[in-house]
Amino acid sequence: MRFSDLVHLCRQNLFRRKSRTILTVLGVVVGCCSIVTMVSLGSGIDEQNKQMLASMGDLTIITVTGANNTGGMGMADGSGTATARIDDKAVKDFRSLQYVAGATGHVTYLDAILTAGPANRYVDQNGVIEAIDMTQFDAMDYQLDSGRKPNRQGDVLAGQYTAYDFIDSLRPESDNFRMRPSYLADSCTPEQRAEGCEDKSDAQDPFFNILTTKITVGAAQTDDSGNVASSSTPTASNGQTTEGSGSGTQIQVSGLLKEDNGKGQATSSGLLMDIATLKDLVAKIHPDAAAGTLAYDSALVRVQDIDHVADVESQIRTMGFTTSSSRDMLDSLKEQTRSIQLILGGIGAVALLVAAIGIANTMVMSVTERVREIGIMKALGCTVHDIRAMFLVEAGAIGVIGGVIGCLVSALISLAINLIRYGGVSAEHLQWAILGNGTGDEAARISVIPWWLYVFAIAFATLISLISGFGPANKAVRVPALDAIKSNQ
Repeated sequence: MRFSDLVHLCRQNLFRRKSRTILTVLGVVVGCCSIVTMVSLGSGIDEQNKQMLASMGDLTIITVTGANNTGGMGMADGSGTATARIDDKAVKDFRSLQYVAGATGHVTYLDAILTAGPANRYVDQNGVIEAIDMTQFDAMDYQLDSGRKPNRQGDVLAGQYTAYDFIDSLRPESDNFRMRPSYLADSCTPEQRAEGCEDKSDAQDPFFNILTTKITVGAAQTDDSGNVASSSTPTASNGQTTEGSGSGTQIQVSGLLKEDNGKGQATSSGLLMDIATLKDLVAKIHPDAAAGTLAYDSALVRVQDIDHVADVESQIRTMGFTTSSSRDMLDSLKEQTRSIQLILGGIGAVALLVAAIGIANTMVMSVTERVREIGIMKALGCTVHDIRAMFLVEAGAIGVIGGVIGCLVSALISLAINLIRYGGVSAEHLQWAILGNGTGDEAARISVIPWWLYVFAIAFATLISLISGFGPANKAVRVPALDAIKSNQ
């Protein structure tokens, strides 16, 4: 019997008892829909976790520390638990590793004070300066918020919120700072405002435009505990720096970085420059420190894909370095999400198993009602394999039809859940709900259905249907041809 004949008989037999077939398919639809919807909620949790980690920084960045880790002062002291030192050769070796997109040495210099504006009235007592190899700027995927990329020696970049770190030394303490917009609430109710709540509508611009105002970098003097005691610039009567001395040096910021804590504090608050530029700057503002060796306190390695972070970390550790990344936290969150998906998927699978009972019942009834037909088919020369295949095709068709309809219903349910989360219906909302390509908090959907889940659901529903129909199909082939012809059914 040809496959086309099996399909024709399948369609004919399924439509012979339409009500029973529809109810059986409906059971598969409910079971399949339960599995897809439940697992999609777990996938939504996974997407929310990824977005949360992404807000903390680039998930493909690995921070490498070595024996010359200096704790952030940029001066080599030989401390650290790693056995190898981070130097230019080590950084070059990192770049040669498989799956590595870029690598750079990283230096953090904290012994500075930043001032700006007329008579240096705007002051940042805790200036953070970080340095990397600027030739790796694009490879490390640094992003600009405004301004231009560093394309020449001496270019200095500022973090997205660096300007908000400056206080106005001529204003009273209650009004001498500007709050970062990221620190403000999305919205405040009248009751919350009465209690002092501020939202993003209250955000104020910083005191000056950091892209058009030169910044003076001076050396901060620290006490024995490491706290800033004084600076190389004179101070006003309130103890804050107001104007620079000859030991300070001026720099011009060419662009603002987008905040990415995975690439260092300077992307949010501080200055980022080339390592050679930092060496020149330290030589001018802090000659005694320049007498030492300005060394890498860490290295940043960017991997091509987050799935390869573990492999690259393993290779770097075998070279004698210690590493840290967001991978461990992501793996922990994935493990929790996987457990949730298994629980939710198990609940949905119960519904599909109940549907399997309905399929088995339908096929048993079909065999009982078609005993005479089976006998005639055997008398006409149909083999045992043909008859078994006929019933299995019918059972499989129920699973495929139910699985496809269940997936379509699940997609609509997922879309509705996400649109309710978004709070509106438009072309933009639909695109976000389906593709998840929104921005900000809206980028995390509640329900996410990956393509493989549709394939799995249809395949699982078909498999359950075939297993349920196997028993009745074997029953059909065991019916003796002569007894079957004599049957009234």
